[in-house]
Order: sequence, then structure tokens, then C-alpha cells
Amino acid sequence: MKKCLNQEKIFKPDVPDLAENHTAHEKRVWEYRMSELMKTERVLAGNLCNLFTVLVSLCDSGTKNQVEASTEYEDLEMSLNSTHLLSVIKKLVYTKVPTTEMS
Repeated sequence: MKKCLNQEKIFKPDVPDLAENHTAHEKRVWEYRMSELMKTERVLAGNLCNLFTVLVSLCDSGTKNQVEASTEYEDLEMSLNSTHLLSVIKKLVYTKVPTTEMS
């Protein structure tokens, strides 16, 4: 996961090829592999949605409000780009001006 976040990549499985002169057996094997690929993509999409939701929910209320108020948030929410969300959160957290108590 860390490697994927550092490289900002999502690894997807290769789509199986179906030869033009295929046999009935080769077509059934291809159909099976394609159905498994489709299931994998649905699971991946669900996991990415869940990851985005978990990351937002783990923020404290101040950071969450700042993230939701950022100009990038609408695009982030539409794309569910968790890697970019993490970079926005990191930028907000590390550029926060510390509050000091005045006595």
C-alpha cells in the first residue's frame, strides 16, 4: 500500500486476450477470466470508496472542515482520489498555525 501511495498508482490486472481463431473452450476460459476481472474491479472500486470515507472520518473536525472547504474537495469527492486527499490533509496539517494560549 505504501508503495502505491508513494508512486500514486493503482495497479490493475491485465485484460485477457481472446484470439480470433478461438475454440469454444478458450472462449469459456476467457469469459470466466473476464467475469473474475469484473468482480475484482467492483471490489477495488468499493474499497477505494471506503478508504476515502475512512480517511475523511479520521480527521478532527477542524481539519475535516478545512478539507471540505478546499477548492479541490468537490473533485476529490467525485473521483474518490484517496492519494490526493492525503496530500491535501498533509498540506493542511503541516501548514497549520499553532494556537497559543494567552494568559
